[in-house]
Amino acid sequence: MDLFSAMKTRASKRAFLDRPVSREIIREILSSAAQAPSAINLQPWEFTVVAGDERPRLSRALARAYKERKIGCGTGSSQPLPDRIRARQLSSFTGLAELMQTEAAEVSSFINQGSLDFYGAPAAIIVTKEKFFPETAFTSVGLMIGWLLLAAEAKGLGTCPVGLINSYEDTVLDFLNLEDRDLMLGIALGYPDPEAPVNRLRTPRESVDELIHWYG
Repeated sequence: MDLFSAMKTRASKRAFLDRPVSREIIREILSSAAQAPSAINLQPWEFTVVAGDERPRLSRALARAYKERKIGCGTGSSQPLPDRIRARQLSSFTGLAELMQTEAAEVSSFINQGSLDFYGAPAAIIVTKEKFFPETAFTSVGLMIGWLLLAAEAKGLGTCPVGLINSYEDTVLDFLNLEDRDLMLGIALGYPDPEAPVNRLRTPRESVDELIHWYG
């Protein structure tokens, strides 16, 4: 698959086959992702791959934390979103509701619980950085994650970035004995289930003409 095809076809997957992903393939994906650019070549990222029996064990720990704290997915914004931005968010919920033939409340529950279970994926990639890296390193980590998602797509794998686990950072880092790190993101990784309706979701994108500002 060429780069532009991967960019156009990639979409988050929320249902996976019960089929493990080999260490060799995961290593190849992460090796490609690690070629991403970073400010002054600091490469402020590390990976912890949680697979096998450990992946559901981590999810059970997250489920217990969720039961206690009830922190669900949200925009993270302290202010109301403009209607044009809010519409983007709603397109995901309405699209999933239609595919799942269910109500919006059940979609919210599916996303919260599914995120903490990495949607049943056989592997979860936990991206961390060492604490001495400043917040400016977030940009470099974000660039790398984009490369990671495209590398997985090129290998025929499905991914779903899972930001909700950041609300349970202490649980994740304690489970992985990484208390000296900062949690950046979790990524569900596996072979997508081609029969699952939720995997047909393609959220719309704004016309690029609405996003570009030309000077000169």
